[in-house]
Amino acid sequence: MRRELFYAFLLLYLFAIGYLAITLPIGPNEAKVYYTDSGVLYALSHFAKGWFSNGLDFRLPFFLSATVNIVLFLMVSQIYFSKKEESYLSTAIFMLLPGIITSAIVVNIAVVVITLVLLFILFYVKRQLTLQTITILLLLVIHDASIIFFTALAIFSWVKKEHYLLILSLGAFLLSLIFFNGLDIGGKPKGDFLALFGLYMALFSPLVFLYFFYALYRIWLREEKDILWYISFTAFILSLILSLRQEVKITDFAPYVIVSVLLMIVVFQKTLQVRLPQFQKGYRFGFYLLIGSLVTSASILFFHKSFFYLLDDKSKHFAYRFYEPYWQVEELHEIGQDCYTVTSKKVQYQLKYYGIEECKESYVPKIHR
Repeated sequence: MRRELFYAFLLLYLFAIGYLAITLPIGPNEAKVYYTDSGVLYALSHFAKGWFSNGLDFRLPFFLSATVNIVLFLMVSQIYFSKKEESYLSTAIFMLLPGIITSAIVVNIAVVVITLVLLFILFYVKRQLTLQTITILLLLVIHDASIIFFTALAIFSWVKKEHYLLILSLGAFLLSLIFFNGLDIGGKPKGDFLALFGLYMALFSPLVFLYFFYALYRIWLREEKDILWYISFTAFILSLILSLRQEVKITDFAPYVIVSVLLMIVVFQKTLQVRLPQFQKGYRFGFYLLIGSLVTSASILFFHKSFFYLLDDKSKHFAYRFYEPYWQVEELHEIGQDCYTVTSKKVQYQLKYYGIEECKESYVPKIHR
């Protein structure tokens, strides 16, 4: 991808996700975090409260973090590719991943974790030990499931005989076990293995996930395994193992897995380079097909609101939970009603954000929905 094309695409992309962040109504999980969370997400979602009178009032830090992630990913990609065109292409693919787009426009901790993971990789490559330590401490405090990351670092540093990083990662691992929540591994075996694959396909898009799976496997068998591979592979395998006995929270693992999209491009380039031009056509066609699937999935997200007009039953739309309470608020304002009661606490928080409080029992009977 040429430099001019990449920056034109970047401007269009930032405009698109900025527009979505502004116009998308507050979601049920976002509203719950806004009113009930007491940690990092609460602070971030209230950082710009009252600044814009739109979605950026609670989404600004996440939009900014997503923008920073693009820059950081471009910097990391330049470590792997000698040609800037390849760095631009890999960054564009990263930007088009459904999970990356979604993390840029809704309140979530994953986008901040991705920022810290990318920073750590840059600090590791530059051998900046103090900044590595600071990044690990930030992850320890910010992300309850950062024990995944520390496990990957411990395995990597033990294999590569990097003593400082081994001590640092093991120390963070123990602190996570003692003082922080860590991973939830309780409950009865449920067998959500296939469901987890469905979540990963939604995160990457189906074709990209299949190639991601192949790339990790190929590197495991044939290629040199670096820190990025250890982070992604460890998180991915841990999620699969845990899914055999319980429901896996995809946001715990996604930040550590999704950064490995860079390795897919590395594997593809190596596969292409060892073949004569006449034997490259099939691989190039597959690559264009993959890019096409990413553009399609991104377009569905960017233009999702238009699909409401095509559905007779709007509740079947994947974004219905964002819009339905907002539409209800507009109807209540039209009739001059300032309270409404629902059985779902998350929906009640959505209504509250737009000025509709829960009715008192003496005012109106509960409406079950």
